[in-house]
Amino acid sequence: MYYAQLRAFHAVATHGGFSRAARKLALTQPAISDHIRKLEEAHGVELILRRRGGIALSDLGRRLYAITERLFEAEIEADELLARSRKLDEGALTVGADAATHILPVLARFRARYPKVSVRLISGNSEQLLKKLDAFEIDFAVIASRPDTGRYASWLLREDPLVAFLAADHPLARRKSLSLPELVKWPVILREEGSVTRMLLLEELNRRGLVLGDAIEIETREASREAAASGLGIGIVSRGEFLPGDDLCMLAFTDWRAKMSEWLICLAARGDLHLMKAVVALIEAGPASPRKGPPSPSLRLGEGEKR
Repeated sequence: MYYAQLRAFHAVATHGGFSRAARKLALTQPAISDHIRKLEEAHGVELILRRRGGIALSDLGRRLYAITERLFEAEIEADELLARSRKLDEGALTVGADAATHILPVLARFRARYPKVSVRLISGNSEQLLKKLDAFEIDFAVIASRPDTGRYASWLLREDPLVAFLAADHPLARRKSLSLPELVKWPVILREEGSVTRMLLLEELNRRGLVLGDAIEIETREASREAAASGLGIGIVSRGEFLPGDDLCMLAFTDWRAKMSEWLICLAARGDLHLMKAVVALIEAGPASPRKGPPSPSLRLGEGEKR
């Protein structure tokens, strides 16, 4: 094998003899000699000069040694890189989430335990994030629907009922609940195509024969919140994602029991990677306190996320 021949040559040149090279590589001296002989015969050259007092490199041998020195230094560097990655002493984790609320506690624990791994969080709806996952642009997706295919591995993060939210000065703000027939009488804020929240609402309205009288489409969760606070309409969100404030209030549905699940998804083929296992282990362990240690660098937020 050509690699074995170069390795034998490099060991002989480095350690100054066949016997020392054999001990270093855990081979026999005849095996080392055979590798060198085959390398020289294959190219019709003389690399090592055998002398009574030891060995010396020919001019060509010295030039080849300069090359093999770089070759095996690169091999050592590659081994060290892979060893650090296996221990998560370096690397990168990219997560795409339809709602950062559900994954931020997990990422905080991950950063506390593996501070040398950089973390990036980007936003998008379920459809967009699955496409990024398939394209290897992200390692995990946090989405509201569990794909019904063996291509993905999934873990349930949480499950919450859907609720309505509206401006604190909205005519319905003093109430604690409303029905879907009441909802459709008011302007409603819809998320963009591909949003599970939108899909669930429209499917339920269609099943009941209800039609939205007025609707405005808003692309992000943050913009939907601002639109509702400005009085543009009533938004729909899972209760776990609703952020209370003086400008908004929340209403439960009296006749709609739909729940929004949030799933952590990765490609099943990548599930055995050390990086993936480390994240999943934190999910399965539950919300334990992160390991104490030095402060870790701040989380890197992708475009579209609020700081």
